[in-house]
Amino acid sequence: MGRNMTTVQHANTIRFGSAKFEVGETEETLVDLGAMRGIAFEESWDERQVTSDNAGVISAGISNHQVKVSGDLMEINLKNLALLRGGIDKYSEIPADQQAGKKAAVKLLSGGVSTFSPRIVRITNYNDKNEEFRITVFKANSATGLNISFPEADGEDPVMTPIEMTGTLDTSRAIGEQLFEIYDEQGVSPAV
Repeated sequence: MGRNMTTVQHANTIRFGSAKFEVGETEETLVDLGAMRGIAFEESWDERQVTSDNAGVISAGISNHQVKVSGDLMEINLKNLALLRGGIDKYSEIPADQQAGKKAAVKLLSGGVSTFSPRIVRITNYNDKNEEFRITVFKANSATGLNISFPEADGEDPVMTPIEMTGTLDTSRAIGEQLFEIYDEQGVSPAV
């Protein structure tokens, strides 16, 4: 028979639901990428240790501190992809030509540009009280190229493309505040 080893300590810190995924050149210009699956945030670093022969570990720390924000994008919006991909593409809108019978279209061209313009990425979860739990990455670049997989003809799932962005230190910010911020309205204990 199972036995509980503890009780819930702070129920308001248990999160439910998915998140909104936004990307932009600045926090004021973030664009919602729309419907997605599998949105995830993952922090990583390389452990650094200085050891001695006779006194164990002298100091411990980290290097290569970064984050990964990823998910499967269901809305393959070319304008949003161009924004997400940090300026390595050319996006253009083609107006309709009634006389030639051509519909309006959009176009994404890529190849030849090898330097990203960093983006700000934010994922936000809302609870049933509309309180936010959000993670903002201050400097991120696309980490993978496009992979648009078409399902079988009678499949239920839409065409999707996985996206992944790598966040690195924004050295223009204060030390200790260069990689990401987690902002939490949900986990705050109610005022008494």
